Amino acid sequence: MSLQKHSSPPLTFTAGPLDRDALARTNEKKFGTRLKSGKARIVIVWNQQHLISPNHRALILSYNEAARMIDLDTSLLVFLGIADEEPWFALGLPGSDTPPDVGKPAKFVMLNDVIALLPASEASTLAYARAMVIWHFNHLHCGRCGAATKISESGHSRICTNTACMYRSFPRTDPAVITLVTDGQRCLLGRQPEWPAGMYSTIAGFVEPGETLEETVRREVYEETGVMIDAVHYVASQPWPFPSSIMLGFRAKALSTAIRRGDDELEDCRWFARDEIDDFSDLGSTNIGFKLPGRHSIARFLIEDWRHG
Repeated sequence: MSLQKHSSPPLTFTAGPLDRDALARTNEKKFGTRLKSGKARIVIVWNQQHLISPNHRALILSYNEAARMIDLDTSLLVFLGIADEEPWFALGLPGSDTPPDVGKPAKFVMLNDVIALLPASEASTLAYARAMVIWHFNHLHCGRCGAATKISESGHSRICTNTACMYRSFPRTDPAVITLVTDGQRCLLGRQPEWPAGMYSTIAGFVEPGETLEETVRREVYEETGVMIDAVHYVASQPWPFPSSIMLGFRAKALSTAIRRGDDELEDCRWFARDEIDDFSDLGSTNIGFKLPGRHSIARFLIEDWRHG
């Protein structure tokens, strides 16, 4: 079935179709009833990959289809929410060298490899399921005492099984700022050495404890480029499940233009005029040698918003 709900969302992963129904998460009876209601839809995550059909759609299983493959009583199940009166769950399968046989014409694929092919709401739901499953597998033991943890609140928390500890942990999202710096008719872009050849993007970095978002923007831009900036303006945000970030997009005006890279994160950084951006290989001429980040990214959104502004 299709999860399509919104049309042409501005950013990938922002068209989530589910009502998360957070107030029902502590009701274990409702969790079981919904799971076995006959309407449940199961999103399988194996080795951080998803089931994709030959027509490039997410393959969503019914409870009975999933139950025939694995033991649902001992598997990782997370309640995701409700859509059209259908309850949705993420099912995390243990990592292995051989993918499980689902008995259907589909294969497990990394989300990044099919983002551009999926309907917006499917991409959002897979991203949600992926992030939740990864968090659970990374928190099988208590961060305080090291004892095993158990799932609680329909998969939205874990509790330490050590009765002397009983620490409860919750899924975390790592905030990261991503900023397009401009000086009027030019924008500042850099590239990391591991990126595809010729690709330049906006300046980004993680928020540190005790920082405001604006302080993070100023610090990251200066550390990576040596450019000082003036006012910082929020533009938009994008969930980024690789594995668990929220990208907070900003625009900033440059106070200085001299580039002095202060760390080793970027191998190059330079100013580009609007007409130069027009000549990037995926927008026009193929002989310029430069590329923009993918159209599914907030980095591309920020660049295009400025370019057409």
